Amino acid sequence: MVIYHMNVFKSNLNNKFIFFISLAGVIGFLLRVVFLDDMEFKEDEHYNFIQTTLIGKTDPWPCCGLPSGVYLANPGMSIWAFVLLARLTGVTDPVSLAKSLAIFSWLGILLIIPFVFHVIPKVMQANKNDLQSLKERINIEQKIWLWVFCLAMVNPFMLLYQRKLWPEPFLPLFLMLCLMGWCFRRKFTGAFSWGFLGALVGQIHMSGFFSSAGFFLWTLVSEFKSKKKTNWLAWVLGTVFGVLPMIPWLIWVVKHPLSQVIPKSISEMLQLKFWVFWISDPTGFHLGNPLGLGRGNSTWAQISDFICYPIVGGYNTYINGIAHVIILFLTVKTFWWGIKFLLKIFQTNKLKNFFLFCLGKGSDLRLAQGAMFWGFGILMTLTGVMIRRYYMVASFPFEFVFLVRAAFTDPKRASKIILPLLWFCELVVSVNFIGYVHVNKGAVQGDYGKAFHVIKEENLKITGKPWADHPLQYYSP
Repeated sequence: MVIYHMNVFKSNLNNKFIFFISLAGVIGFLLRVVFLDDMEFKEDEHYNFIQTTLIGKTDPWPCCGLPSGVYLANPGMSIWAFVLLARLTGVTDPVSLAKSLAIFSWLGILLIIPFVFHVIPKVMQANKNDLQSLKERINIEQKIWLWVFCLAMVNPFMLLYQRKLWPEPFLPLFLMLCLMGWCFRRKFTGAFSWGFLGALVGQIHMSGFFSSAGFFLWTLVSEFKSKKKTNWLAWVLGTVFGVLPMIPWLIWVVKHPLSQVIPKSISEMLQLKFWVFWISDPTGFHLGNPLGLGRGNSTWAQISDFICYPIVGGYNTYINGIAHVIILFLTVKTFWWGIKFLLKIFQTNKLKNFFLFCLGKGSDLRLAQGAMFWGFGILMTLTGVMIRRYYMVASFPFEFVFLVRAAFTDPKRASKIILPLLWFCELVVSVNFIGYVHVNKGAVQGDYGKAFHVIKEENLKITGKPWADHPLQYYSP
């Protein structure tokens, strides 16, 4: 199998691109593990770590995890995942746990590689009449997903969340496995694994319930008049098995009605945050909230400080600011290409065919993208709750697929200019983000707060312990 993948790899790609993909993977790994003692360590991170030292030892396995942003406690799987990872790796301190989680998240992105060379060719075997056209389309699709891999490795938001002790870094690996199962959903094992993993994703973070539901509904509707059907019996069985771990949580929810009304409003629906984040996330524009946007003495106090980096010999270079400007330009350029492509499709097709194309009809991989863009997006938006940017991790990797697919409406310029330049600029922002936090020992004006090693030193001076032995009481539902 390995030899087969290598032969396919060499036949479709030149050596320079192979080297670049390998380099992106190595850089992505280093960005996730370097200076991890600078990580955030507030209430959530402290709770998630300290539970790994208590559960199964002095405390029982809980049915619930941390309270969510809508005042509803997350399912127990959101904290069990940390405990299982700690047991598996044998770590006993926050930095080691964060490093294990960062590597776990990196492996999740790495799953794109076998997806590209093992799954994509099989998924695209539908039209066997025109072999030359099929080979070309497979080649283009593989390149799109390889660029997704490269961008995800250096994306600033991916790094922000994958250097945290939050449940979100667990999601990429489960989401990629879930996608692989969905691609083979007409077989028992594929449909079963899709149902099983889809149920687990929501238990790790509740945003996953919406992405799984979006995938289910979009697939169900798309197969309404199709001859090729999902093995729905296998999907149901997989879902049932996946739901079993959350039964204690469901019982708890029934017995403990919400003490506060879930905050929701029409204004949240009208802001269309899901799609705003969908467009801005894969470009890494911008890290205002963690670095202090709107929290300093002035609105741009700390973000303006960030764009001055790197500082060389006491002088601001503004390289980071230039990278942001280039990212903004490339984003506008890329999506303008995408809009022109859609207008061309609209002019040359009937209105019905145009809408079916936009919804993903005719291609499993575009259908999967539509399930996230429309299914997940509409479901999440209609709730009216405040959509936080980190909820979007549950859409991985389709934000990136959407961006790269738009760029590939002009494949030559995308591969040679747009995407390499975007990748480099995102790398610049990510390196400066890690450097900024390292030099400033955190970002105290922003949501990031003090770096872990600073908090550890302060605790040692005050209490003689690096961290408290127990989480805050109100974090125990």
